[in-house]
Amino acid sequence: MLANPTEILAVDSSFTRLWPLLPFLTSLYLVPDMFLSKRALTAMACKDGIGELRSLKGLKVSAPAGHASALARPLAPSPDAVIELLRNCPLLESLEIACADTISPDLESVVDLDLDPASLRDEAEAAALPPPLHLPNLGSLYLSAIPISQLFIALLRTPLPELRHLAVTPYSGRHTAQLSTLLAAHGRGLTSLRINTPRHLSTSTGDVPLPPVLTSCPELQYLALDQPLPVLLAPSTPSPAPAPDDDGESPRPPHPLRVVTVPRPSARFLREVEALLPRLPSLSVVRARAVRWLRAGVSRKALEAGVQGEMHEWRRRFARRGGGLVDSEWRHPE
Repeated sequence: MLANPTEILAVDSSFTRLWPLLPFLTSLYLVPDMFLSKRALTAMACKDGIGELRSLKGLKVSAPAGHASALARPLAPSPDAVIELLRNCPLLESLEIACADTISPDLESVVDLDLDPASLRDEAEAAALPPPLHLPNLGSLYLSAIPISQLFIALLRTPLPELRHLAVTPYSGRHTAQLSTLLAAHGRGLTSLRINTPRHLSTSTGDVPLPPVLTSCPELQYLALDQPLPVLLAPSTPSPAPAPDDDGESPRPPHPLRVVTVPRPSARFLREVEALLPRLPSLSVVRARAVRWLRAGVSRKALEAGVQGEMHEWRRRFARRGGGLVDSEWRHPE
């Protein structure tokens, strides 16, 4: 672990000199306490062979310039520096970016823009948005606590036809709109989605509800959720009047979801999932990530109390449809 700014600067300088010596670099993973400065990222973006980079993980960015919290990480690059690097990585397949700054109310409106392109009023307003990147091979994307900044908007506007795996940690309780816009832009082809909610945000409802996940991601097979649990499907909308030879409204097609992970069972979420089971013929496993089954030998009363009782209720109901409930260790009850 780097102990002080002098050591961090020394390592950053070493990386700046190292990049030209790595023309065949295809994968880079930075440890959690590593920060690359704008100088180091610029040297990396200009090095020979940067266009061959396939995987970039552990990259830290700082808040946009002008905010006090950004000064706490003087070496962490701004999102603009990361955008310039990504412009030179057209073959990137896996990308992981996190914000290095402590979450601050000052950053909750870093960029005050309506993220829906259809709502832009004129060409000048559209020109203020960062241009899209070129990442046709990106299949895995992890964004951890990235505020609505130029970097986020650039990724939002970038076509990602190969994106299959997405993990998102909201920046704050007021930024659930990020999830809605991100899934609207890139949810159609996802097969795996993980939504992480930091503990200090888990009790915040925010000003925008979480999006209906399965409606936004029709190809999803693995879904990992955190508190607060979102609505899975949007309410049905009235359909047009049927044709004379039509018997009525055509049913919604089945969804391919196979595995759902939740922190712990809840009665409200059980009712929603149970109502959707006819539309989820492939759902075989529900995992309670924060709970473990009690070992054999405990009393029946203990098995029916609290969370354990809720777990057994879920297990009984899912068993009727051929599904199963497992605990944090992917175990069935003994």
